[in-house]
Amino acid sequence: MAITKPEGRQNVAALFVPFVLADISSALAQAAAQLPAAAIVTGGFIVVDEVFNAATTATLVVGDALVANRYAPTPLDLKTLGMKALTVTGYATLKIADLNVTYASSGAAATTGKGRLYLEYIETPKASWTQG
Repeated sequence: MAITKPEGRQNVAALFVPFVLADISSALAQAAAQLPAAAIVTGGFIVVDEVFNAATTATLVVGDALVANRYAPTPLDLKTLGMKALTVTGYATLKIADLNVTYASSGAAATTGKGRLYLEYIETPKASWTQG
């Protein structure tokens, strides 16, 4: 039996979420964006523009209500500047769901910190156009 080639093609959607320490400092999961049902994350990263200056550690995990660290199984270091890649898992959201970020720190609390979340995803089985 041959593979049936799908005609439908999806656009990649992108979102950009700037954040500062005050937005995430509660150590509770914070909804950073909403993903549609059947969304699959295809890429993403965090950029730390200003270090989160907690005395010992400052980290961020990215996930959802079911798995808090789905897209960052190893907490992302916010104490250093630069880009930190998210982990693409292939998971398709079961329903409309929030993308959450959770901040954690140790030692004296941070007083500075600024970053950006960038995420790309597709919606399946939605087709934006056909080919073939």
